[in-house]
Amino acid sequence: MLIRSTGNVVRIAIAASILVFLAATARPAAAQEIMSSVSGKHMESILSGMGLDYEKKSDTSWRVELDGKKVLLIMANDNTDAQLYIGFGDVKVNPKQMNEWNANHRFGRAYADDDSNPVLESDLDFAGGVTDDIIQAWIKLYGSQVKSYLKFLND
Repeated sequence: MLIRSTGNVVRIAIAASILVFLAATARPAAAQEIMSSVSGKHMESILSGMGLDYEKKSDTSWRVELDGKKVLLIMANDNTDAQLYIGFGDVKVNPKQMNEWNANHRFGRAYADDDSNPVLESDLDFAGGVTDDIIQAWIKLYGSQVKSYLKFLND
């Protein structure tokens, strides 16, 4: 009986050690680095980590492919904020359409440029702190907004 009990104690100790190791090596979102600015190199590592195709335009801008559409990612103000931008030169919109879109959608803004072509933008301010996960979620959200915006424009 004593041998069997000792075996159980050893198995429990091993299982507890494994759980402690896993808990110590896990990287919860709260443990990610919180940044108030993001270097161009780091932004490229985020894009690569998301599996996105991109083309570097300058030290602070990239053309990124989201759901088959090329959007512009621009960092500004000493890399303390960023913007995602797409314009459609082959479509015309009127102010009523833009107001309808903006009234029913959040986290981005639509407008007609000087040639009455539709534009969709989204900004992310890093001042309060961002993590890689926050930037990735912003980019994914914008990708879904572009898809919805195209459907809206084509309806």
